[in-house]
Amino acid sequence: MSFNWKDYVYLAEDLLNRTEESCLRSSISRAYYGVFCIARNEKGYQNYKPKKGENIHWIVINAYKNSGDTNGQNIGRILDKLRKSRNDADYDESRSIDRNLAERMLVSAK
Repeated sequence: MSFNWKDYVYLAEDLLNRTEESCLRSSISRAYYGVFCIARNEKGYQNYKPKKGENIHWIVINAYKNSGDTNGQNIGRILDKLRKSRNDADYDESRSIDRNLAERMLVSAK
């Protein structure tokens, strides 16, 4: 049985029930990874091993952004926006992460 990546999105929603900034940061992170992994698998990259210097996140995001259809391009833009917020949430302790941002990212993920 394989893991259901939607469970990360559900967890992101549950984390919004808490007020600690750590939970808001984690909510953004889980929302991103949930939809990223779903999108990655849809493009056939679930077992892809990036070569040195490659970044699977950019590979997947660009695959959507450069697709021939507007839905795919929109998915790419959403993934990119979520990735940027996830990077802030996971790595930038000087950036304030508030509930409004976490809620917006969850809506984007859904």
